[in-house]
Amino acid sequence: MTNVWVWLLAVRAQFRAMRGSPVALILGIVQPVVFLVIVAESAPALPVQQGTTLVVGVVLTALWASTIWSAGGILRADLQRGNLALIAVGVRSPAIVLLGRCAGAILRIAPVITGSTIVTALALGLPLHVGRPLVLLLGLVLVVVSAVGLGVLLSCLFLVTRHATMWAAALMYPVFIISGMIIPLHLIPAGLRAFSVVISLRWAAEFLAAAAAGHVSWSSLGAMVGLTVLYFCVGLAVFRRLLNRARQEGTIDHG
Repeated sequence: MTNVWVWLLAVRAQFRAMRGSPVALILGIVQPVVFLVIVAESAPALPVQQGTTLVVGVVLTALWASTIWSAGGILRADLQRGNLALIAVGVRSPAIVLLGRCAGAILRIAPVITGSTIVTALALGLPLHVGRPLVLLLGLVLVVVSAVGLGVLLSCLFLVTRHATMWAAALMYPVFIISGMIIPLHLIPAGLRAFSVVISLRWAAEFLAAAAAGHVSWSSLGAMVGLTVLYFCVGLAVFRRLLNRARQEGTIDHG
């Protein structure tokens, strides 16, 4: 119960840290709205199923960008502010704190992205249909969990480089193209298409699109869950190793 309480406090702390953030406004509202308007205008008169698939793709694409810049930047920002040592040598588990803060970042931004995208879709008159609402709801919950895992992994990876901002930009745009979330996979060259198999949100897009059409894609669900577990395991293992090395060398707040 103590760990749960620490996790909730970390979630609340991240909520407060993102309050009024212009970056959160851009990532949560401006970016998905622009994405949807551009893509919808390039593909008018969509059938019902494709309209829902388009909305799902835009939500997940915007969530990927938000994960990189919000959850992915947590540890790097702590390092720059000199706060990392407070987490690393605190009484409570640093891993629990990191998990809570990444969850807070995703829980703060995901509803905003979803809401702004749906409102824009309705304003544009896009056809929306949900064949399996409960399955779709399950998929959305798993998407949030998977994004938290991605945030933990990215946050740890960005901590080990002095060029986190450049790496963030380099990771964001290629995934926009090769993930299949907005651009159909059959339009992407086979050599590039193969990279999308390690992106959980690619499988989430397939699962949510199938649920909207009234089906359950068990293979996509399995791939999404498996990759999410892998993200958490690798991210927490890297985080633990970084902390141990920093404590031994006395370099916790020196990036």
